[in-house]
Amino acid sequence: MSPYFPLQMELVSGYRDQLIAFSETMAQWYRSFQTCPKTHCEKRCLSDTWGYGPPRYPIDEASPLWILHLLDCTASPPAVHSRLSQSEIDPADLTRCEGDSVLMVTDASGLPLGFDVLSRGWAGSLGGGEAAGGDGKGAVGTTQRMVGLLRRCMEAPMSGGLPRRPQTLRVNDRKLHRLLSRSERAYAALRVVLCPQALGDWGPTTLEPVSGEPEPQEFSMRWPSARYCHVCKKHSFPSQLKPCSQCKAVLYCSDQCSQADWTRSPEDASHQHWCDKLAVCMSHAAQLADLPFTYTAEVTQDDFDMEYFLKKNKLDSGYWLLWSLLVRSPRYELHTGMEQSREPVSVWLAGHLEPYGPLLEESDTLLCKVPHNAPSLSSPLVSWRQYFAWRRLNLASPVAALLSSPLSIYYIITSLVPRDFPELNILKKQSLKIHIIESYREFNSLLVFWELSVLLPHVSFELCFIGERLPPESDEQQYVLQKKEGLVTLVSPSFSSEERIEKKSIRVKVYRRVYHMLQGSKPDLVIGFRPAIPLHDLWVSTLPRLQTLRVPAYFCELSEPSCEGSLPVMSSATGGALSPAHLNPFHCPLRICGGDNLLPWYSNAFIFHLVYKPAVSCPLRPSLANPQPIGPVEQQQAANQRAGARQSPPPVQSKLTRKERKQAARNMPRKRK
Repeated sequence: MSPYFPLQMELVSGYRDQLIAFSETMAQWYRSFQTCPKTHCEKRCLSDTWGYGPPRYPIDEASPLWILHLLDCTASPPAVHSRLSQSEIDPADLTRCEGDSVLMVTDASGLPLGFDVLSRGWAGSLGGGEAAGGDGKGAVGTTQRMVGLLRRCMEAPMSGGLPRRPQTLRVNDRKLHRLLSRSERAYAALRVVLCPQALGDWGPTTLEPVSGEPEPQEFSMRWPSARYCHVCKKHSFPSQLKPCSQCKAVLYCSDQCSQADWTRSPEDASHQHWCDKLAVCMSHAAQLADLPFTYTAEVTQDDFDMEYFLKKNKLDSGYWLLWSLLVRSPRYELHTGMEQSREPVSVWLAGHLEPYGPLLEESDTLLCKVPHNAPSLSSPLVSWRQYFAWRRLNLASPVAALLSSPLSIYYIITSLVPRDFPELNILKKQSLKIHIIESYREFNSLLVFWELSVLLPHVSFELCFIGERLPPESDEQQYVLQKKEGLVTLVSPSFSSEERIEKKSIRVKVYRRVYHMLQGSKPDLVIGFRPAIPLHDLWVSTLPRLQTLRVPAYFCELSEPSCEGSLPVMSSATGGALSPAHLNPFHCPLRICGGDNLLPWYSNAFIFHLVYKPAVSCPLRPSLANPQPIGPVEQQQAANQRAGARQSPPPVQSKLTRKERKQAARNMPRKRK
């Protein structure tokens, strides 16, 4: 981790892997559930008393209907092992849970509220009592565990929020439903109404709505960002979190944690140092949410649920897999058979056949049609509304999330570089070589960059992706984006050498290495998406290399404080500075919810560029620095010397024999060890 990590303590959660945060939340809740105080009444026999007083919590207004699920554990796929290790979970420990069953409580929208593990599985926990009428010891114990789990979900819901209780309860397993229905005191003690029939499974249900509550057509688990204290990392279920009273950005569980963060050492890592800056960032929330899309109100909320949005819009294929927590693999692979393939690159190319997934109309417009009838661009596009109108796209389409990166590059080329580096005349260039460094989602979304050739048809693009975490099989590979038979395709010359490369195409090169180890020609432009400069040591070597190249280098960050936090690393590595952060009109519309803060995070939200220190020039000799006037005599002498130099060729050195070369090598002075 970089030595400048404390400067980014306010900002780390926006870069955290959602799967790791999900695993930590599950583990913490289950640990608190196992260690929560047990009353002596709970240890009595079930037939004697339940030991629970009626809960006095209010009814869950958001979802009065809760669902109790039964899940069977199976072996974890190898693809998730690397993610589990990042969460300090040994995959070998999970093998001991194979065959176990999990009781999961959710609300009707799929929000998890808590869970319990039946260590011997469903059949073992019953012990044959269910078949005997539900009065056996195993059946009684299972029923008691269901009631205890429901009670804990009311007291401390895993998704956070105040204690609450459901009005009605549904059970998705028929045997569990039969157990609860035979123990009326069980759910009566919880002040809930048990639905008369079981759901059966997670699919569509034909049961009639209960108590006027509409039944969901299809159930799916969802998981909004879990909130936790910025200092002690305590989640919202054991305590209620409150934001800082001044900036309203950072969450704390108590006044003690707030005071500890305010006086943190060193001073530039304390919240006192960052509070005003974060307040400015919070003031940009309305500006960042000022988007023309019909779904803007939903995707810009501070509790926006990405999974629910993808599920609701059926965005479950193509490049949308890169956005999903539930279906993507640790290496962002788009093709499930890649591990077993003998030709990994060709199979990887197959993952780009339907880049926009179910958005067929948008795919036809972006990859097939050329906007002939659209008005010519007399000036660069500078907003989503202008672009959608020019491309004749529907503002109800979520395709803007995929197009944010190529449109950001277009905005940098047409608006920012001419302003920041006018001497380059970049708009007059016929070809552009762009280095895209440490940007992995963009590498796996190559076809969206074809839009650059539509927006700037007079420019030939060469995109070079450089990063040490790119897939190993892609190293030193070359690809070509081209339109063939009216359809944009991605081909690899190494796999289709007989393919004719079209004149209008985008060349793509991949180098799996750190940027300062790259050898090659100088680029015209360097771009990084979500670089998180203070969080990775590699920038300590990459930034001096950029200082040497002195090419325009732009970076797209999540927020303005993220840009400012990069300044100490830049100053230390190169002696240079950063430009002020500029709001990107083509930022991604889908909000990223942080765990310990309420900051308005959006991918590509702000753009800044490196300001290099002045180049060190060699001092001129006094005679050159202050030239003396030359008289006619001196001019004639200089002319004679130049003429003599042209007439007298330099002496030709005779070629040494092999023996003479060896003797000369032995006579060379050697450095002492």
